[in-house]
Amino acid sequence: MKIDKKTIEMLSSMTDDNLWRVICALGSASGIDLSKTKVSHDDLCRLREAMGQMTEADVGKAAELINSFKQNDRSSAKGDQGRG
Repeated sequence: MKIDKKTIEMLSSMTDDNLWRVICALGSASGIDLSKTKVSHDDLCRLREAMGQMTEADVGKAAELINSFKQNDRSSAKGDQGRG
């Protein structure tokens, strides 16, 4: 899924359950496991508010952050190999 301003607006309009499913799927596709993360309705409302204020530059920064999390997660996984 390409993350752009139009996609952010579409995500903001989803129900809590659907939004969280998409977030988890995006995280998983980027190597981030959110399956044990608990979020409340208020958390998702704050997320929607923040998404509504995002500029195209903010969207680009978010994509960079996701990529850095993905790289850090892979580095951690490699470092954990052989530890027993």
